[in-house]
Amino acid sequence: MTQWLIDTFVWTGALIAAVLVLRRPVSRHFGPQVAYALWALPLLRFVLPPLVLPASMAPAADMTMAAMPVDAAAMPVALAPAQAAPAAAFDWSLLAAVWLAGAMLFLGWRLQQYRTMRTDLLAAARPVGQVGAVRLVETPAVTAPVAFGVRDKVVALPLHFMAQNDRTARDLAIAHELAHHSGHDLLANILAQPLLALHWFNPLAWAGWRAMRRDQEAACDARVIAGRNRDEKVTYARVIAGFATGRQHLALAAPMACPVLGEKSIIHRLRSLTMADVPADRRKLGLAAIAGTALLALPLTASISYAHPDAPEAPEPPAAPDAPGAPQVRRHMVIVDNPAGSEIDDPALHTREVRRPDGTVIVLRTTRPVSEAEAQERVDRALASIPDDESELVEVEIEAAMAEAREAMAEAHTAMAEQQSAMPRFESSCDSDEVVRERVDADGRKVIVMCRRAVQASATQGLRQAQRAVRTAPGIPDEQRQRIIQDLQDQIDRLDREEVSFNLAPVAPLSPAPPVAPVAYPVASVRVVVKAPAAPKAPAAPQPATLAPVTLWLKGGALVFGPAIS
Repeated sequence: MTQWLIDTFVWTGALIAAVLVLRRPVSRHFGPQVAYALWALPLLRFVLPPLVLPASMAPAADMTMAAMPVDAAAMPVALAPAQAAPAAAFDWSLLAAVWLAGAMLFLGWRLQQYRTMRTDLLAAARPVGQVGAVRLVETPAVTAPVAFGVRDKVVALPLHFMAQNDRTARDLAIAHELAHHSGHDLLANILAQPLLALHWFNPLAWAGWRAMRRDQEAACDARVIAGRNRDEKVTYARVIAGFATGRQHLALAAPMACPVLGEKSIIHRLRSLTMADVPADRRKLGLAAIAGTALLALPLTASISYAHPDAPEAPEPPAAPDAPGAPQVRRHMVIVDNPAGSEIDDPALHTREVRRPDGTVIVLRTTRPVSEAEAQERVDRALASIPDDESELVEVEIEAAMAEAREAMAEAHTAMAEQQSAMPRFESSCDSDEVVRERVDADGRKVIVMCRRAVQASATQGLRQAQRAVRTAPGIPDEQRQRIIQDLQDQIDRLDREEVSFNLAPVAPLSPAPPVAPVAYPVASVRVVVKAPAAPKAPAAPQPATLAPVTLWLKGGALVFGPAIS
């Protein structure tokens, strides 16, 4: 923001200075209208937005000094100022704040001036005519015709101005003010105020403002006398000189004569009348030169900045490691050869381990020590009784789980049936004087009996009592009282028409639980199922190989399977 303010201030100031130098030669060669058009250049530069170019177009850093080896000891004097430069940097933020505050105060002051002027001119004004959208009024607040207003366009005339004998002079003066409105000079004056606010402390800008107003009046004079004869031009010059003696403070207005701009303004306008007869081709050439300058040269003065280089894209996160596979399971079986029926954890038993070729570890526990060959023989004899296809064991386990599920379902049906039988049943009957009563049927189930007519009569009686209370209640507006009474009567009529029902929807009887099919469990192959442990969740580190123990023992002369006891 600060950089834009500085750039705009410098370039608009330079353009104002250039126009101050060029306006007189341009007026002589191309006419006062082209000289007035020169003032569009500072205004266009003021509204020119800053240009943000891509980061790739930023000038490369000067790498010459960076590439050269620098001997710090040999250049102590040169390096010291560079290191001290950041400490001596000027803080432009405070200056910019004061600058903008002054600009805001200036704009508020100019706006207040304009409102006061408009109020004073229209306070005692009386309408005397209208030309298109422009109102003509006479007011004692002016001594010369004045044009003001952008939306509500007005030309203020001195008192009795329309009754002048010199109709030609009167019409030329009014034509001058109407030319200000048709040429949008008043809008140009308002648009120039933000630029003047930026230069509120700059004498060069105030000199430019006064020069622009002089050129504006001269250009308006040129539009008025264009195509008129010599006598009319002489009369028009006499009108300008006649109104030049007035003293008025008219902010942002366009009076017929501007004494606030000084006597040089009147002399400049009278001299410009002799320059108005410029060939149209030359005037168009001057306007084209100004347009070309605005299109080609002004963009070169814009505040240029460069976009920040795009941040490098974040590298893609590494792919998650694959979940480790389930650890290899080594079966661990315990065989207890104990005809006396000792338990598996009996400390009196002797233990010997036998390793199978497939990795299975078998622990043999016996009542007496045995040799390795005898242990191998007993293990082979015990394993021979295990089914070859372990899927048979899984099927048996599924059947067992299904049987348990059917048993659970049967128990749930039984519980729901008992709960349903405990629910009360509702009936409607008026056999007694009671509105609601209870009894127990032959099955021991509670029955709630309600008298529908009694309930309906009680509700109707309550509504009628409410009607009577509303009729006698103080403080209720009559319209609201009648609406409440009518609503209560509607409810009474609805109760009279409808029947009250206390019957509940019947509860569907529960279907009988399916019979539970018995499951036969083979003695030799049902007591144990060998299962691999579940694979650990990713990405946990793989666990070491675990053992799935199975117990196999002989008890009472029969081979029995079961989970291992640690």
